Amino acid sequence: MQILNLNYRRLTFRTLSNQRSYLLFFASFLLSFSFAFGQQKLDGNRPKLGLVLSGGGAKGFAHVGAIKVFEEAGLHFDYIGGTSMGSIIGGLYAMGYHPDTMSRIIRGQDWTMLLNDKIPRKYIPIEEKQNADRFIVSLPIRGTKVQLKQGLYDGQVINILLAETTSPVYNTIDFNELETPFVCIGTDLVTGENVVLNKGSLAKALRASMSIPSYFTPVDIDGRLLVDGGIVNNFPVLEVKDMGADIIIGVDIQSGLYEREEITTMVKVLDQVTSFYRIDANTKAVGETDIYIKPELAGYDMMSFTSFDSIYKAGEVAARAIFPQLKRLADSLNSFGPAKYKIKDTRPPDSIFITVVQYKGLKKVAKNFLDGSLKVKPRTWVKMADLKEGVLRAYGSGFFESIDYSFLPDEEGANLVIEVKEGGQGIMGAGIHYDSDYKVALLLNATFKNFLIKGSKLFVDVGLGENPKASAYYLVDRAEKPGFGIRYTYFNLDFKSFSDGVVLDVISTNENRLELFTQISFKNTMQFKAGFEYEYFKIESTLENLLDYSFNSYLSLFLSLDADSYNRSSFSTAGSKFEFKAKYVMPLSNDWLSDLFSNSLILQLKYNTNLPVGVKSTLKTGLIAGFTIKNAIPPFQHAFILGGQNENNSFDGFIPFTGFRFVEQQGYNTLVGKIAWQYNVYQTFYITPKVDLGFLSADFEDLFSLKQTMVGFGVTFGYDSFIGPVELSLMGSNYNSKPIGFINIGYSF
Repeated sequence: MQILNLNYRRLTFRTLSNQRSYLLFFASFLLSFSFAFGQQKLDGNRPKLGLVLSGGGAKGFAHVGAIKVFEEAGLHFDYIGGTSMGSIIGGLYAMGYHPDTMSRIIRGQDWTMLLNDKIPRKYIPIEEKQNADRFIVSLPIRGTKVQLKQGLYDGQVINILLAETTSPVYNTIDFNELETPFVCIGTDLVTGENVVLNKGSLAKALRASMSIPSYFTPVDIDGRLLVDGGIVNNFPVLEVKDMGADIIIGVDIQSGLYEREEITTMVKVLDQVTSFYRIDANTKAVGETDIYIKPELAGYDMMSFTSFDSIYKAGEVAARAIFPQLKRLADSLNSFGPAKYKIKDTRPPDSIFITVVQYKGLKKVAKNFLDGSLKVKPRTWVKMADLKEGVLRAYGSGFFESIDYSFLPDEEGANLVIEVKEGGQGIMGAGIHYDSDYKVALLLNATFKNFLIKGSKLFVDVGLGENPKASAYYLVDRAEKPGFGIRYTYFNLDFKSFSDGVVLDVISTNENRLELFTQISFKNTMQFKAGFEYEYFKIESTLENLLDYSFNSYLSLFLSLDADSYNRSSFSTAGSKFEFKAKYVMPLSNDWLSDLFSNSLILQLKYNTNLPVGVKSTLKTGLIAGFTIKNAIPPFQHAFILGGQNENNSFDGFIPFTGFRFVEQQGYNTLVGKIAWQYNVYQTFYITPKVDLGFLSADFEDLFSLKQTMVGFGVTFGYDSFIGPVELSLMGSNYNSKPIGFINIGYSF
């Protein structure tokens, strides 16, 4: 139910100044006069029409629906103003975007990724793809201190979106020179003052106006630290009147103050707190509005970004309810002579001629790194899509907190200005995980960039839990040129040993592993490595004392090729993973183990892929093959061991297999096929039936024997939560007569 405060429509002109009353009355009179005398053109000063759009987060989608109706009514605005989401919609409209184009832009966004500031996974270096998801909390390291950030998210992904959508007006720094003069509002975080933004970078102004305090980092404009303008002025009617508007149409999607029982979420708490400071300003603004439209948006809040269609419809319904009044106003204004028609066909340019590339803020990161990431050469035409790709590649490296681009017009084209904010020394991260196999674990991580050598990365992990682990990984990545790395890993793993589904023993393993390697990476999705690893390994039984090995040494030479193009680390719907590893394992100990194990050449291949089938369904298939050449006998940690559901395992040869318990089957040769159908039931809830078929044997000649056949089947119920996947699997197999369950909570590490 929309609320109308349409003073002129009531014909009383209450709350209007005498001058505005006469203008509106005269406009109506002239309309009737023109109809009576054949729609003749009339001379006179046409009243100026202003549009004001309030802030309100996702509820601002209603503005697009209302604007569609304004277009149908034939209204032509002389000034536009907005705050927060109202500034973004208003800014696009002022540039000349059609409401249908705005709808397509909004529908084309992954709002979960956008609001969580996550860039597409393909832009993250392959060695960091797992890191990108496994932390619940991360804090920057500056100097010798771990600090809190100014906001939960830097807003990099939104910055890129705003830079792209505002690129058609890159040569306009005065918002009065846009197709429709425009103004938006920010709040000075230091003084609390209302800041009018009408000059400079439009993208930066819009980003400042919607910078929700503590959620997004503030924006520095001309030395002022700005946050969301909605804190002090969420409905900038007075500012649009100051521009010269005589008549104001306002669309207000604010919720107002909640009652106690309505404050049920963190979002509503934040909305309530910020609403206190703008009550007086809102009251004055509403009183100065001639046509006041308030869509019915009960049930939605500022974070309802997945409800575009219904929110858009609410805005359209509210405006269409007063369509006759809007049409009369349009006709009245046009009776002064037709307004200059503005074709709403703005779109980002395909390319821009770049004369010069300028970098601002570079200190620790080498200039040639950005050159290589952006791949922009002066005095060439640069496609906007390629520039966006380059910025995402550079940001995905983790060396920057933010990368903004803008254009300075010149006679031939434009200067490309790349403004970066380099990251601190590193970050501290923490995550938590539980699954039925590895049990509960707490992850503490420290990641350092440019440590000792420019372009280097150091990752230090400590996993605390029933199966503790630790690692330190130092990498100098030179992309498509050879780089090098060193990794140390320690872990302790206890697991049960089965025979025909019966527990025989509890095995305890302990390993120290050191790897030295060289590597070459390709486009963040593929990596070739070659090197050697030294293992200091111990395995023993804790119940039956069947195994009682002391620590023994092993050396492996290896080469590997890994590719990862999954669009998401969990519940992926596109992309594939490929892993190939060849290693030659040599026991080094001079004791009875040298008679038990032999030098072994082992080959292993894993391939998993996603095939989208419709909007909600994904067919997931996989193939795993592993062979030990000439039936050699490698040490335990290099055998192929099937069972469990954890994809992130301690040993190369651990292979998850539906319907089998963790580490239930062991052999030296294997072939496994997997098929699953992932269905998105509702929002972030999934159901995935799956079937695995495999063969496992000690000797290659027996691999395809029917008695070696393993068939597993099951179903997984999943929820994509803020801490990672939450999954419950129910399974069975031809080896186990009783159902088997598996629980996973959070990203594995």
